[in-house]
Amino acid sequence: MAEEPDNLVLQMLRDICARQDQHSARFDEIEAELKEVRLTVTSHDLLFDALEERVETIREGTVTAIGYAVHASRGHVDLRKQIADPTLRVEKLEAGR
Repeated sequence: MAEEPDNLVLQMLRDICARQDQHSARFDEIEAELKEVRLTVTSHDLLFDALEERVETIREGTVTAIGYAVHASRGHVDLRKQIADPTLRVEKLEAGR
């Protein structure tokens, strides 16, 4: 069989196949990287959920503590008023003598 020159169409098809193989390999790499990114995002979502839960717990504790402090302060003011009222009455009685 005589040696014939390569058919240009066949040569182009071979080049196209070779490039498709390269692209397929690159797409596989991109897909693997995308899976890693998705896993990272998922783990970050879990961490943010945990942080939100902690912040909410701290907020609730702070609000409760402030409520107790306000309540105690109010009780302290009420006690001072109760103590001051009889003291004033005694002072008035003693001044009247």
